[in-house]
Amino acid sequence: MEPIRKVILTRSDAEPWWFFDDWQKDIVQTWEYVEESAAVEKYKTEISRLRNIFPNVKTKNYQSIAFWNPEELEFCEACDDDAQIYHGIILFEDEQPMEIDEEMMEEIKGLLAGG
Repeated sequence: MEPIRKVILTRSDAEPWWFFDDWQKDIVQTWEYVEESAAVEKYKTEISRLRNIFPNVKTKNYQSIAFWNPEELEFCEACDDDAQIYHGIILFEDEQPMEIDEEMMEEIKGLLAGG
């Protein structure tokens, strides 16, 4: 059976690489693909779209990226304080973050730099 690739968009007070027990509740949208190339293209398209919206960005291993605006805060009941809201994009393969090769990493770096 072909592996399923997913591009997952999240909105949370945690960066997208923190897979806390209930992280799936933060999923805003999911796109599923059989073809790796289609998933990668969607991932890159979403990176460009989010980079144009949000002034700040941080990544972990390039298969998950957090975007945010420092003014987008929501009150956190559990911590009794305002929490930063992150818009995350994750590239998944077989229910785990996809491995990113050197060539793709360089492409993503360019997208994150605004190029």
